[in-house]
Amino acid sequence: MDLAWVCATRNLPELNSSEESRILAHLQDVDRSVRRKANRPTAPARRLEGKLETFKRKRVNEDRTREIPGDVAIQKLHHYLDSFGMERTNSQKMFHRAFLGATLAHIYGSNDFERHRTRILAQNDMEDPSFEVLVVTPRRWGKTTSVAMFVAALLLAVPDMWVSVFSTGQRASSSLLEQVCKMVCHVPQGSTRILRRNQEQVFIRGDSPADVRRMYSYPSSVQADNGKALPATTRDGDRRSAYGSVLDRFEWLSARDRGECRPGDIGTF
Repeated sequence: MDLAWVCATRNLPELNSSEESRILAHLQDVDRSVRRKANRPTAPARRLEGKLETFKRKRVNEDRTREIPGDVAIQKLHHYLDSFGMERTNSQKMFHRAFLGATLAHIYGSNDFERHRTRILAQNDMEDPSFEVLVVTPRRWGKTTSVAMFVAALLLAVPDMWVSVFSTGQRASSSLLEQVCKMVCHVPQGSTRILRRNQEQVFIRGDSPADVRRMYSYPSSVQADNGKALPATTRDGDRRSAYGSVLDRFEWLSARDRGECRPGDIGTF
């Protein structure tokens, strides 16, 4: 506002600079006071906000004092990751942190995770973890070892855990499974917990007879139908890429688990 112009148009005496500054400061104070009152919540709103804050604090305190099975599994997971006789690099620790964020819902179970989500994320120093992780590094950077360590720790720590790993070929698949088994055997009494093992799977005994933890390690380009090798082809006979083979195998396994599998669709794996 130009006070000199206001004074001239209204035939008021002209203001000097000090008076103008004082009036401008007063107007600014009035403006701030009006804005504060306009943005101030009403008394009912303030009471509601107070009740919500009290409820949140009470809920968080209850969550902190009540331990759920997933909390125990997370503690065991961190313990096993440092129990395989090798020191993890900073990159591997970063990979494992990302893997942990992607598997939190599976470790806690969907019900417990959604109920205690805020507390679980704060406890693991995460804000919004991604459920998909992509790791791209040069060769010999420790990606396969990182995956083997995390899978072994999951099998040893989490009840009823099932893990499926798809590798680029039979050799890589067998190598990964071998690394996981070696890490399981490295922990005390680990070798006695292996119930069954073959080229593509290993079963680990849990804390009860009904608790059987399983890992399936599949090559992406090898399929079998009634015990015979099949070429990686689609129904129309076109050769399928290795990536397409992985997707088809995953879709078939998912359909099998849902009871919707039709053996003629892709083949029996």
